[in-house]
Amino acid sequence: MGKGGIGGAAAMATAATGVENTDSTRGFLNDVKRIIIKVGTAVVTGPNGRLAMGRLGALCEQVKQLNFEGYEVILVTSGAVGVGRQRLKYRKLVNSSFADLQNPQIDLDGKACAAVGQSGLMAIYDSLFNQLDVTSSQLLVTDRDFLDPSFGNQLRETVVSLLDLKVVPVFNENDAISTRRQPYEDSSGIFWDNDSLARLLAEELRADLLIMLSDVEGLFSGPPSDPQSKIIHTYVHEQHGKLISFGEKSRVGRGGMQSKVVAAVTAASKGVPVVIASGFAIDSIIKVMRGEKIGTLFHKEANQWDCSKEVTAREMAVDARDCSRRLQVFFLFNFLS
Repeated sequence: MGKGGIGGAAAMATAATGVENTDSTRGFLNDVKRIIIKVGTAVVTGPNGRLAMGRLGALCEQVKQLNFEGYEVILVTSGAVGVGRQRLKYRKLVNSSFADLQNPQIDLDGKACAAVGQSGLMAIYDSLFNQLDVTSSQLLVTDRDFLDPSFGNQLRETVVSLLDLKVVPVFNENDAISTRRQPYEDSSGIFWDNDSLARLLAEELRADLLIMLSDVEGLFSGPPSDPQSKIIHTYVHEQHGKLISFGEKSRVGRGGMQSKVVAAVTAASKGVPVVIASGFAIDSIIKVMRGEKIGTLFHKEANQWDCSKEVTAREMAVDARDCSRRLQVFFLFNFLS
């Protein structure tokens, strides 16, 4: 099912480097067909709060490639509130008098920001996908929708119909009419941010894989800014659950790495593997699908794997190659001098 193209690219990469770059524990990816990709606000927007068009373009190109290869791709995106806030700040500035500008700025209503930003965010996705000859669709949900027992069946029917037509469904929480309290810190309910929404959709839509794109390379043993922190490529709850210390939450959005880990652990326990990877890399999704050892994998059977060995076969091969080159330099220096 379309895996020849991506697998072929992996084979060419292996042939070029002479080193196997795949992870044997990710062999289950060969059987993946339906993928949910969750994109955080920190990936969608830049430091100034505006849309990061380069990252969005790279994301859409990867989705297009997966779509072309025969995968069923569902997108869960954040960023509407951030985009709307930028637009409303500009509109407030334009419509302000000189006297108004002397007063402190009043915080904008998050629901109003979501209402303004959602249309702009979707317009960008629609435009980018159209350039790639891909059709996208918008689906907005709230946690109250899932209280209706018949909603799940109707949701699956709609999404399956879209996927059969090669349309990419783009989900987001409908923040404009959400009953959640401001400032979106209410953790009660069925889901409370797009991380937990992506987890819920992975279960409802029976996805084979959930990829969560963040502003860091994956889950680290400590704050990513700490030089002593190391990336955890395979999460084992019994081994890592009590050893991880989380840093600050994302600079934007509601969630953070802790929210992603909670969602990933829950999804994995329900049988949906999860990979947390960097959304700043232009090809991280494709690399995940190739089975490369990037990001952090959450899998229901991870505790049965031997993840205690920090040095993989690829790392040993790379080290052996580097040592061989150093030996060559050593002998040339000693015998020719």
